[in-house]
Amino acid sequence: MSAPQVLIPWDRDEAINLDDAAHIADKSPSTIRAWAQAHHIGRRVGGGSWKISLPALLMFLDDDTDALAAYLAGDRSSEVFRAYSTRAHRISPPELR
Repeated sequence: MSAPQVLIPWDRDEAINLDDAAHIADKSPSTIRAWAQAHHIGRRVGGGSWKISLPALLMFLDDDTDALAAYLAGDRSSEVFRAYSTRAHRISPPELR
């Protein structure tokens, strides 16, 4: 099994910080970090700060395990991913990215 492809390839428009993810999910930043580690919805970028994939977070919050598994396997072109990506862009204004 290959490594989860969270935020790979890097896409700044898909990534949000822990505080913004916590606000969207109505959880604490430490909960978001724990989810990122356990469910691969985010990663430390370049050994620095944590970044969360907003589409992956939405998949996780929706309990859409099939979509999240496809995302983690590298899917960035399916209708399902595009729908989550579109939704993510509606939720996350550019100033949050």
